[in-house]
Amino acid sequence: MLGDLIAELDRPEVVEAVLGTLSAPIREQLEARAADASMTVADFAAGAVREFVEYGGDELWFQMLTLMREADDPGIVAVQTILRWVVEPRR
Repeated sequence: MLGDLIAELDRPEVVEAVLGTLSAPIREQLEARAADASMTVADFAAGAVREFVEYGGDELWFQMLTLMREADDPGIVAVQTILRWVVEPRR
C-alpha cells in the first residue's frame, strides 16, 4: 500500500495522479515550492514524501497512521497528508 505507492513515485505520471487528488491551493503551493527549489513538481513531491518516510517524527507518523486507518485508500491519504504538511504551517 504505502510502500508500493512510494516506490512508484519515481514515475511522474503516478505523482501527477496523486497531485490531482489535492486541492488547488495545495497544488499551487507545491508548484511554488518546487519552482523555488528549481525542481519539477513531481520530483519535489516525491522527494518530500521520501524525506518524511526517512525523517518524520513519531508524532507526525502517529497522526498520519490515524488518518490512514480511517481511509478507503490509505496510501493516497498518506501521500496527500505528507504533501499537505509540506506546504501548510503546522499548529
